[in-house]
Amino acid sequence: MKSSLLAPRRIALVAAVALVFLLVGARAAAPRAGSRMAAFTEILSLIESRHVPEAKPKSVIYAGIHGMLGTLDPHTNFLDDEAFRDMRDEQRGSFYGLGIVISKRGRNQPLRVVSPIADTPAARLGIRAGDVITHIRDRRADVDLDTMGLTIQESVKHLRGPRGTEVEITINRPGVDKPLVFSVVRDAIRTPAVNLAMMLRPEVGYVHLANFTETTTAELDRALEKLAAQGAKKLVLDLQGNPGGLLDQAISVASRFLEPNELVVYTEGRLPGTRQDYDALRDVPRVDWPVVVLINRGSASASEIVSGAIQDHDRGLVVGETSFGKGLVQSVYPLSENTGLALTTQKYYTPVGRSIQRPYDNEEEYYYDNYTREVVPKAPEDAPVYYTDTGRKVYGGGGIAPDVPVEIPEEPKVMRRLVRESAFTRFVSPLTDEQRLAYRKASKKLFDDFVAWLAREVEDPPLDEVEQASERVGLYLRAELALATGGMEERDRILTEESPVVAQALESFPKAEQLLATRRSHKNSQRASANKRR
Repeated sequence: MKSSLLAPRRIALVAAVALVFLLVGARAAAPRAGSRMAAFTEILSLIESRHVPEAKPKSVIYAGIHGMLGTLDPHTNFLDDEAFRDMRDEQRGSFYGLGIVISKRGRNQPLRVVSPIADTPAARLGIRAGDVITHIRDRRADVDLDTMGLTIQESVKHLRGPRGTEVEITINRPGVDKPLVFSVVRDAIRTPAVNLAMMLRPEVGYVHLANFTETTTAELDRALEKLAAQGAKKLVLDLQGNPGGLLDQAISVASRFLEPNELVVYTEGRLPGTRQDYDALRDVPRVDWPVVVLINRGSASASEIVSGAIQDHDRGLVVGETSFGKGLVQSVYPLSENTGLALTTQKYYTPVGRSIQRPYDNEEEYYYDNYTREVVPKAPEDAPVYYTDTGRKVYGGGGIAPDVPVEIPEEPKVMRRLVRESAFTRFVSPLTDEQRLAYRKASKKLFDDFVAWLAREVEDPPLDEVEQASERVGLYLRAELALATGGMEERDRILTEESPVVAQALESFPKAEQLLATRRSHKNSQRASANKRR
């Protein structure tokens, strides 16, 4: 279950353990710390025997572990039993729960259903977009909680649980006088890697990859087959907001666009001779269409491996913002009590040798700075210069800098207020199906009625600002209507078609086609030279 906003995605990458890592089956051998552990053991013994009030040893030890790892890089993490389980669920692309996407603006804000997921327990029971969950009764944990006092993470913790167990939720639904009570039996919920695949224009297909889980490549292949059947001959591969995932899936996805044995990425550790190359797979389906790859500041890790390989080999054009810059490899070591350690052991490098990892001084600045740094690539004098297969300049310094930078206009302040106060959801949720259908055919009336609703229902309504931002307000209203009638895919379709990054991608296809032709010519010349040498 994931919180979701109508606002453009700004993902928090603090859960680095769910990004790209190498699974290590063997348990980590404890280093011989010798006398260095003596002080820690003595302190722990004194805390257990003398501290007032009595301390919980497990909490003290875990705090000590977190403190120790806090002196290292931002992506080395200790995984308690819950985090370790969540990490494995993320890898599998599924979890056990109700099947709803939820949103919560803060601990003391309502817990709203953004959308039920099709063919899940919540959808089958009739839970709807816009429902407000006021209470969670988790019978397994014997808790009865008012959601107004919970964070989004705490809410998720009590909504998820073992398969076949029951959770009771109380819902306030706009237009319904009395609260509704649902008893929901948890079941497997699949989290798709491809959450949108459609035709943008004649011959132009679009696929958004949300993550890199065990099912990503299989889902991508199905999406590409569907688009090809609809006449696609060009592709927009959207990796915006994709935080990464499994390394083998990144290699497999990149292999769909590269020739067999072309280098996708390589890793290197502290010791000499630790470089390991990962080449494009041989016997996989391949796409020979012109490609435009979309990235933003939320594209990290596996997303950067794929976009970096496509860029370095001149296989496609990269459009958007400079990516996050997460290029540290976490090897995951299982520990006792179902815990684990995600330990940084290597770095990722693109085929031409660019380090994906951007510099970091401390964790807070590392994550905050991601949203204040420049979108455009650094000037050559400020960053190392590398050359692609055909001789194009690309720049290092961390992350993948786009070939075509796109400055995203700042969202009007009034939009942030309307989203924060769930104004669009509150307006659309009470509407009947007939009203929603009528509004979808009358955008001007939809906007005017929303403004009238604001004047009645919202304290100190920002009517002037709404009028000034009428285009964005209208877009969000249409997206909310699509969500209520067709689910998240229909909402995402509307937002995608109006995206300035997607618009730039469509304009960039002539350059992408020219780049592909140059790559093919370069490859043919290389083959001809190799044949002459034979």
